[in-house]
Amino acid sequence: MSAAVEVFEQAMEWLRASYARHRFFFERDIVWTVQNYLNNEIQRRGSGYRVFNDFPMLPGSHRALSTDLAILSHDVDYPVEVAVEFKYEPSHRRKGQNIWHTKFPVVFWAEGVVKDTERIREFVRQGKARMAYAIFIDEGGYCLWRPRPEGSLWKRWEGAGPGGETVHVLWTRVISDSGVVEA
Repeated sequence: MSAAVEVFEQAMEWLRASYARHRFFFERDIVWTVQNYLNNEIQRRGSGYRVFNDFPMLPGSHRALSTDLAILSHDVDYPVEVAVEFKYEPSHRRKGQNIWHTKFPVVFWAEGVVKDTERIREFVRQGKARMAYAIFIDEGGYCLWRPRPEGSLWKRWEGAGPGGETVHVLWTRVISDSGVVEA
């Protein structure tokens, strides 16, 4: 496992452990939180990696073909060590409390969550990233009934959500060395 993969997976473990101390409203809040953690940890380690959000990955429109977070090294063959796509569905129990009721549901399944898993496969397939993740944080379990994309796994963050709710995280990881999709 590369140091970039290790620091990203450590960031996700930190997010799981500290989730209840945060209040997220949008996907961008999660991206910002994880990017700050990664930047601090990379600086602490002195590893030389750099972290960018909305990083262009594939030719074409940079907005449509970028990744939410990219951890870069100085290796010219693989400029992106880790690419990450995030999606976020807040708990529907927050409806009308701190998120307006017409905003739900936030995530579209096929056009959002499933498409992210396809995009990370393409990042790796085209040699743009050594490893890529699609992380869908479903705060209240709204999407648990949906069929999982191939190679994805639901993880449970017990008691991490608002009011002690279990947060469900759909985790997809694609590795370039083996071409394998694994959860």
